[in-house]
Amino acid sequence: MRLAVIPLIISATLHLVGFFLVGFAQESVFLVFPACLYCLLAVFLMRGVTVIAWLTLVCMIGGIAGTCIEFMGPLMAPRLVLIGIIASDAVAAGLLARGLWLGREAQTIE
Repeated sequence: MRLAVIPLIISATLHLVGFFLVGFAQESVFLVFPACLYCLLAVFLMRGVTVIAWLTLVCMIGGIAGTCIEFMGPLMAPRLVLIGIIASDAVAAGLLARGLWLGREAQTIE
């Protein structure tokens, strides 16, 4: 699950980059919340807390869905930044799902 920290931090960075690139526009202030949340989740993931891994997985799936919805209306960040956010969230979600699955399999073997 610790591998998921890298794409999680990349996603948080992209959220802040998107906020900076639009000139701190009020419509893009929402990007700061996920960036802060992802940094906090990364700290707990480094400690190996399983409950946080599940919470982070839900956040990543919600982040992918929310960012995809952004493409239907006026964009709150540049298109490439939003695509990067979707990609990094998807990688983090995949790594988290893999880590949770392998962790569950290891528990059933013991």
